Amino acid sequence: MSILSPALLGAVGLVLLAAATGHVRAPASLRRGLDAHGVLPGAARPLVAGVLAPLEAVLGVVALVCAVAPVPSPVGFAVSMPIAGLFLALTLYLARVLRDAQGRVVPCACGLGETPVTRSAVLRPGILAVLALVGGVTSGGWSLAEAPAAEAGVALAAMLVLALSVALLPAARAVPESVVTHSGAHGRDGSGADERNRYEKTWQANETSTFFGGDR
Repeated sequence: MSILSPALLGAVGLVLLAAATGHVRAPASLRRGLDAHGVLPGAARPLVAGVLAPLEAVLGVVALVCAVAPVPSPVGFAVSMPIAGLFLALTLYLARVLRDAQGRVVPCACGLGETPVTRSAVLRPGILAVLALVGGVTSGGWSLAEAPAAEAGVALAAMLVLALSVALLPAARAVPESVVTHSGAHGRDGSGADERNRYEKTWQANETSTFFGGDR
Protein backbone atom coordinates (compact mmCIF):
# COMPACT_ATOMS: atom_id res chain seq x y z
CA MET A 1 0.00 0.00 0.00
CA SER A 2 1.20 3.51 -0.77
CA ILE A 3 0.15 7.07 -0.14
CA LEU A 4 0.97 7.93 -3.76
CA SER A 5 -2.46 7.17 -5.19
CA PRO A 6 -4.49 9.06 -2.54
CA ALA A 7 -2.17 12.06 -2.79
CA LEU A 8 -2.42 12.20 -6.58
CA LEU A 9 -6.15 11.52 -6.86
CA GLY A 10 -6.85 13.89 -3.98
CA ALA A 11 -4.85 16.67 -5.62
CA VAL A 12 -6.65 16.16 -8.92
CA GLY A 13 -9.99 16.12 -7.10
CA LEU A 14 -9.24 19.41 -5.35
CA VAL A 15 -8.30 21.10 -8.63
CA LEU A 16 -11.46 19.80 -10.28
CA LEU A 17 -13.62 21.13 -7.45
CA ALA A 18 -11.83 24.49 -7.56
CA ALA A 19 -12.42 24.72 -11.32
CA ALA A 20 -16.07 23.73 -10.92
CA THR A 21 -16.51 26.40 -8.24
CA GLY A 22 -14.94 29.01 -10.48
CA HIS A 23 -17.20 28.09 -13.37
CA VAL A 24 -20.33 28.11 -11.20
CA ARG A 25 -19.49 31.49 -9.68
CA ALA A 26 -18.65 33.10 -13.03
CA PRO A 27 -20.56 31.29 -15.79
CA ALA A 28 -20.36 34.31 -18.08
CA SER A 29 -16.56 34.11 -18.03
CA LEU A 30 -16.70 30.55 -19.34
CA ARG A 31 -19.10 31.50 -22.11
CA ARG A 32 -16.97 34.49 -23.11
CA GLY A 33 -13.88 32.30 -23.06
CA LEU A 34 -15.42 29.70 -25.34
CA ASP A 35 -16.47 32.45 -27.74
CA ALA A 36 -12.98 33.97 -27.68
CA HIS A 37 -11.38 30.58 -28.32
CA GLY A 38 -13.41 30.10 -31.49
CA VAL A 39 -12.69 26.35 -31.62
CA LEU A 40 -16.08 24.83 -30.85
CA PRO A 41 -19.07 25.35 -33.15
CA GLY A 42 -21.34 28.11 -31.93
CA ALA A 43 -24.21 25.71 -31.24
CA ALA A 44 -22.02 23.52 -29.02
CA ARG A 45 -20.72 26.28 -26.77
CA PRO A 46 -23.83 26.70 -24.56
CA LEU A 47 -23.96 22.93 -24.05
CA VAL A 48 -20.29 22.75 -23.03
CA ALA A 49 -20.69 25.76 -20.75
CA GLY A 50 -23.65 24.13 -19.02
CA VAL A 51 -22.16 20.65 -18.66
CA LEU A 52 -18.55 21.40 -17.75
CA ALA A 53 -19.01 22.60 -14.15
CA PRO A 54 -21.27 19.69 -13.06
CA LEU A 55 -18.91 17.22 -14.73
CA GLU A 56 -15.90 18.72 -12.94
CA ALA A 57 -17.76 18.66 -9.63
CA VAL A 58 -18.82 15.02 -9.95
CA LEU A 59 -15.37 13.84 -11.03
CA GLY A 60 -13.74 15.91 -8.28
CA VAL A 61 -15.95 14.44 -5.56
CA VAL A 62 -15.42 10.89 -6.82
CA ALA A 63 -11.65 11.41 -6.95
CA LEU A 64 -11.65 12.66 -3.36
CA VAL A 65 -13.76 9.71 -2.24
CA CYS A 66 -11.22 7.35 -3.81
CA ALA A 67 -8.45 9.23 -2.02
CA VAL A 68 -10.12 9.07 1.39
CA ALA A 69 -12.02 5.76 1.41
CA PRO A 70 -10.60 2.27 0.84
CA VAL A 71 -11.65 1.29 -2.68
CA PRO A 72 -10.55 -1.72 -4.74
CA SER A 73 -7.81 -1.13 -7.29
CA PRO A 74 -10.14 -1.61 -10.29
CA VAL A 75 -12.46 1.08 -8.94
CA GLY A 76 -9.64 3.57 -8.49
CA PHE A 77 -8.42 2.84 -12.01
CA ALA A 78 -11.92 3.17 -13.46
CA VAL A 79 -12.40 6.53 -11.74
CA SER A 80 -9.07 7.89 -12.94
CA MET A 81 -9.64 7.11 -16.63
CA PRO A 82 -12.43 9.64 -17.38
CA ILE A 83 -10.57 12.27 -15.35
CA ALA A 84 -7.38 11.69 -17.33
CA GLY A 85 -9.42 11.73 -20.54
CA LEU A 86 -11.03 15.05 -19.64
CA PHE A 87 -7.69 16.69 -18.93
CA LEU A 88 -6.11 15.21 -22.04
CA ALA A 89 -8.94 16.63 -24.14
CA LEU A 90 -8.50 20.01 -22.44
CA THR A 91 -4.77 19.92 -23.16
CA LEU A 92 -5.35 19.32 -26.86
CA TYR A 93 -8.10 21.95 -26.91
CA LEU A 94 -5.95 24.66 -25.31
CA ALA A 95 -3.02 23.76 -27.56
CA ARG A 96 -5.30 24.44 -30.53
CA VAL A 97 -6.45 27.72 -28.97
CA LEU A 98 -2.85 28.82 -28.36
CA ARG A 99 -1.88 27.97 -31.92
CA ASP A 100 -4.84 29.82 -33.42
CA ALA A 101 -4.38 32.86 -31.16
CA GLN A 102 -1.09 33.79 -32.87
CA GLY A 103 0.02 36.06 -30.04
CA ARG A 104 -3.40 37.46 -29.16
CA VAL A 105 -4.40 37.51 -25.49
CA VAL A 106 -7.15 34.90 -25.07
CA PRO A 107 -8.67 33.99 -21.68
CA CYS A 108 -8.25 30.40 -20.58
CA ALA A 109 -11.70 30.24 -18.91
CA CYS A 110 -10.43 27.26 -16.90
CA GLY A 111 -12.18 28.30 -13.69
CA LEU A 112 -8.87 28.79 -11.86
CA GLY A 113 -8.48 32.54 -12.05
CA GLU A 114 -8.28 35.06 -14.87
CA THR A 115 -5.51 33.21 -16.69
CA PRO A 116 -4.73 33.81 -20.37
CA VAL A 117 -3.94 30.87 -22.62
CA THR A 118 -0.17 30.40 -22.45
CA ARG A 119 2.14 27.42 -22.73
CA SER A 120 1.84 26.97 -18.96
CA ALA A 121 -1.95 26.98 -19.18
CA VAL A 122 -1.70 24.25 -21.82
CA LEU A 123 0.78 22.29 -19.70
CA ARG A 124 -1.41 22.37 -16.57
CA PRO A 125 -4.16 19.95 -17.73
CA GLY A 126 -1.48 17.71 -19.23
CA ILE A 127 0.14 17.40 -15.81
CA LEU A 128 -3.24 16.72 -14.22
CA ALA A 129 -3.94 13.98 -16.77
CA VAL A 130 -0.66 12.28 -15.82
CA LEU A 131 -1.41 12.63 -12.09
CA ALA A 132 -4.85 11.09 -12.55
CA LEU A 133 -3.48 8.23 -14.63
CA VAL A 134 -0.66 7.41 -12.19
CA GLY A 135 -3.05 7.74 -9.26
CA GLY A 136 -5.40 5.21 -10.83
CA VAL A 137 -2.66 2.77 -11.79
CA THR A 138 -1.12 2.80 -8.30
CA SER A 139 -4.45 2.53 -6.47
CA GLY A 140 -4.16 -0.33 -4.02
CA GLY A 141 -6.57 -0.05 -1.12
CA TRP A 142 -4.69 2.47 1.05
CA SER A 143 -7.00 5.10 2.49
CA LEU A 144 -6.75 8.19 4.64
CA ALA A 145 -9.61 6.94 6.79
CA GLU A 146 -7.70 3.85 7.92
CA ALA A 147 -4.13 5.19 7.87
CA PRO A 148 -2.09 6.16 10.94
CA ALA A 149 -2.24 9.85 11.77
CA ALA A 150 1.34 10.50 10.60
CA GLU A 151 0.79 8.89 7.20
CA ALA A 152 -2.55 10.61 6.77
CA GLY A 153 -0.92 13.96 7.54
CA VAL A 154 1.80 13.37 4.96
CA ALA A 155 -0.78 12.37 2.35
CA LEU A 156 -2.94 15.43 3.04
CA ALA A 157 0.05 17.75 2.87
CA ALA A 158 1.19 16.21 -0.41
CA MET A 159 -2.34 16.48 -1.76
CA LEU A 160 -2.60 20.20 -0.96
CA VAL A 161 0.89 21.06 -2.20
CA LEU A 162 0.35 19.24 -5.49
CA ALA A 163 -3.07 20.82 -6.02
CA LEU A 164 -1.82 24.35 -5.37
CA SER A 165 1.38 23.90 -7.38
CA VAL A 166 -0.44 22.66 -10.47
CA ALA A 167 -3.42 25.02 -10.20
CA LEU A 168 -1.18 28.08 -9.85
CA LEU A 169 1.38 27.00 -12.45
CA PRO A 170 0.48 29.73 -14.99
CA ALA A 171 0.83 32.40 -12.28
CA ALA A 172 4.22 31.03 -11.26
CA ARG A 173 5.34 31.11 -14.89
CA ALA A 174 3.92 34.56 -15.59
CA VAL A 175 7.16 36.56 -15.37
CA PRO A 176 9.38 34.39 -17.59
CA GLU A 177 6.61 33.88 -20.13
CA SER A 178 5.77 37.58 -20.28
CA VAL A 179 9.44 38.41 -20.87
CA VAL A 180 9.74 35.89 -23.68
CA THR A 181 6.43 36.90 -25.24
CA HIS A 182 7.23 40.59 -24.97
CA SER A 183 10.59 40.11 -26.67
CA GLY A 184 9.02 38.13 -29.50
CA ALA A 185 5.97 40.34 -29.94
CA HIS A 186 7.76 43.69 -29.74
CA GLY A 187 9.38 43.25 -33.09
CA ARG A 188 6.08 42.35 -34.73
CA ASP A 189 3.57 44.54 -32.97
CA GLY A 190 4.40 46.63 -29.92
CA SER A 191 0.75 47.29 -29.18
CA GLY A 192 0.09 43.55 -28.88
CA ALA A 193 2.88 43.25 -26.34
CA ASP A 194 1.49 46.18 -24.35
CA GLU A 195 -1.95 44.57 -24.33
CA ARG A 196 -0.55 41.28 -23.04
CA ASN A 197 1.51 43.04 -20.37
CA ARG A 198 -1.53 44.94 -19.09
CA TYR A 199 -3.60 41.74 -19.05
CA GLU A 200 -0.92 39.74 -17.23
CA LYS A 201 -0.47 42.40 -14.55
CA THR A 202 -4.19 42.21 -13.84
CA TRP A 203 -4.57 38.45 -13.60
CA GLN A 204 -1.26 37.81 -11.87
CA ALA A 205 -2.28 40.14 -9.05
CA ASN A 206 -5.49 38.23 -8.29
CA GLU A 207 -4.69 34.66 -9.35
CA THR A 208 -3.96 33.33 -5.87
CA SER A 209 -6.91 35.06 -4.21
CA THR A 210 -9.24 33.71 -6.88
CA PHE A 211 -8.09 30.13 -6.31
CA PHE A 212 -8.74 30.52 -2.58
CA GLY A 213 -12.29 31.72 -3.19
CA GLY A 214 -12.05 35.37 -4.14
CA ASP A 215 -15.05 36.67 -6.01
CA ARG A 216 -14.53 37.19 -9.72
